Amino acid sequence: MLVILINWLYIGITTFLTGYAVLGLFARLFEYKIRHMVSYVFAGLAVVTVYAQFFSLFSGVGAVANILLCLFCAVTAFCGRKELKVVLQNWTALLCKQKWRLMVYVVLILLMAYGTSRGYMHFDTGLYHAQSIRWIEEYGVVPGLGNLQSRFGYNSAAFSLTALYSMKAVFRQSLHATAGFFALVSSFLALDLYGIFSEKKLRLSDFARLGLVFYLSVIFSEMMSPASDYYAMLLLFDILILWLAEDEYQKEKQLQNPAPYGLLCILMVYAVTIKFSVAPLLLLVIKPAVMLLKKKDIKQITVCLLGGLLTAVPFFARNVIISGWLIYPSTLIDLFSVDWKIPKAQADYDAAEIGVYGKGMTDATLADTPISEWLPPWFGNLKSLEKVFVLMTVAAVVIGLVYLTYMLITCCRKNKVMAAENSVEKRNNILWKFKWDFPFVFFVFMISALFWFFSAPLIRYGYAYVVALPLITFGFGMLLLMEHTWIKKYSDIVVRVFGIMVVLFLLTRVKGLGEDIARTWQQPYYLRQMDYEDGEAVTQVVDGVTFYVPTYRAQIGYDKFPSSLLDWPIELRGDSIEDGFRQIEARK
Repeated sequence: MLVILINWLYIGITTFLTGYAVLGLFARLFEYKIRHMVSYVFAGLAVVTVYAQFFSLFSGVGAVANILLCLFCAVTAFCGRKELKVVLQNWTALLCKQKWRLMVYVVLILLMAYGTSRGYMHFDTGLYHAQSIRWIEEYGVVPGLGNLQSRFGYNSAAFSLTALYSMKAVFRQSLHATAGFFALVSSFLALDLYGIFSEKKLRLSDFARLGLVFYLSVIFSEMMSPASDYYAMLLLFDILILWLAEDEYQKEKQLQNPAPYGLLCILMVYAVTIKFSVAPLLLLVIKPAVMLLKKKDIKQITVCLLGGLLTAVPFFARNVIISGWLIYPSTLIDLFSVDWKIPKAQADYDAAEIGVYGKGMTDATLADTPISEWLPPWFGNLKSLEKVFVLMTVAAVVIGLVYLTYMLITCCRKNKVMAAENSVEKRNNILWKFKWDFPFVFFVFMISALFWFFSAPLIRYGYAYVVALPLITFGFGMLLLMEHTWIKKYSDIVVRVFGIMVVLFLLTRVKGLGEDIARTWQQPYYLRQMDYEDGEAVTQVVDGVTFYVPTYRAQIGYDKFPSSLLDWPIELRGDSIEDGFRQIEARK
């Protein structure tokens, strides 16, 4: 646990300074003021991850990568010391004004460090996460790595981030604390729920924050594992909260500023590089794109496009080097003919296996099973609370579609009124535009949820959909009722009642966390972090290289390196591991 705190201090300083440097540049270009301190950290996490991926293209990600990162941060701190001083002074003033916030920060840091120091090691971490991270630490990227085991082809930017901050040379242990750090920063974002009590006001973003709190409690005993699902789902909650909060701020100030939405879309690209299945959420880019095209702001358009491109390039480059495919295991885009390319039949099988596994089956040949056959057992195998979330999501989709239809009909009528050039309508036009904020977010999340459901509907792949979508739909309906009916005069009472419900909900989460802690407090991880599992294995030599082959459920862990399932005949492409691997039959 102590080691986690030291590691997080280093991560926090480097990501904040990196994020400050990059967001400072964006803010000057866009003439936009950053309002959230956590925005610097989120931006820093994205930039540092992109840096680690670029670095991995040329070398192992270890001490040298960290030294260069520290030099960049030192230069940033020195060159921007005056501006940084102002930012830190403003933040310190906020903490002095709200002393409770400082105490809560300390509690959250200790709580999340405890959860990251011990817990449940995800099955896939022992299967391939740990080995993938070690390959990045040792060699960066190796051609045809997916030929050792197809799951090595499931490239995720989260692995490069974990490798960068593993600090193996310092602690003589490869730390896996970045998922916990994501959870920590996200928990800071959830603190704005306090506005329900301090401002006596409900905001749509508060409902998304409630979903985030629930998800944090779900992964508390699992976030020590560097599984890409946790990073991706946390980012989706964070982006949703920041997006809705920006909608609320711009509506209050009657602004139409595309800059924050453009920055959040770049963060969305980052989320895609962590888990490609969240790609449908890139539809969010429609809003800033339309706003910028109307303004004909070529500078902002160019900067946003370059930001998204730079974020995505190293991810796709690693994909091609590891598997020979642009997006493994999808074979829809076939652009490269390299000797280390994983065979198409194998890639298609892996893609089918992911889909059927999400539907509760284990046989990849059942990929074409009709929904009428797989849906009942899939739903029946869900936990009780998961069933409730799924049913709520279905209800939210139906209600949301009805509201979208209503909005479209109203919009057509509105256009007729605007055509008459009524001055009052012109003056209120900007307020009318804000009425589309929620329908747009709802539509994008609905499309993403449907994509998740029909592709690989494993609950842990889609927690952000089945939790956030019904919550924000319910929240929007509640806010509409408070604004347009007789309930408005009782709004203070409604807010108080809702505040009590929030407190009760938080108490249930505290109770759950207490139970998790009660089960693990005797474990000896108050100094160091619980290490990766060490699976049993036998050795086998291929082209003079000794591989560890796991003997129990394909669990190998981190220490026995390199490992391979050796499911098909492979060979070295050259004289050493750095030259990569290829399948013998594929080469022939």
